[in-house]
Amino acid sequence: MVIKIEDYLQPQVVATLRANLSDRSDDELAVQTEECLKFLLIMSGRSRGFIPLTSEVDEVWHELILQTMEYAELCDSLPGRKFIHHQSLAFTDYAAERSEGEIVDEFLSWIPAYVSRFGPFTPERAKYWSFCAYLTDSLGLGLQQLNEIGARAAETAA
Repeated sequence: MVIKIEDYLQPQVVATLRANLSDRSDDELAVQTEECLKFLLIMSGRSRGFIPLTSEVDEVWHELILQTMEYAELCDSLPGRKFIHHQSLAFTDYAAERSEGEIVDEFLSWIPAYVSRFGPFTPERAKYWSFCAYLTDSLGLGLQQLNEIGARAAETAA
């Protein structure tokens, strides 16, 4: 599934993102916005979960939330048709309440959710998902291995 920003965000929201995040190139901002939309699409079908995004994508999400009416409409247009709330929670606080195994399990659950909908992670896109870096650092998994895990899990679920 290819994510087209214009399918989800009104032009004035995109203009606000460009104005408020002007320290980024248009290409960087487009990728960050697409990854934010992918996150919201996945979250619309989940009851909860830790937000595994980098600060760059989280900042895009913050900007979207500030456009309250458009953000509510966006959430309603997603498959889960529910408002996706934001909670600021540092990874250290999240990790303090869980074992490393629980963290790894939750982060591994994001891989098939992403790969089955949007295809394999690329280096350009994986860098905006903090769980990719965590799993690489913690388990020594490479991006190809993460994509294989996602593809196998998606095949098993089908």
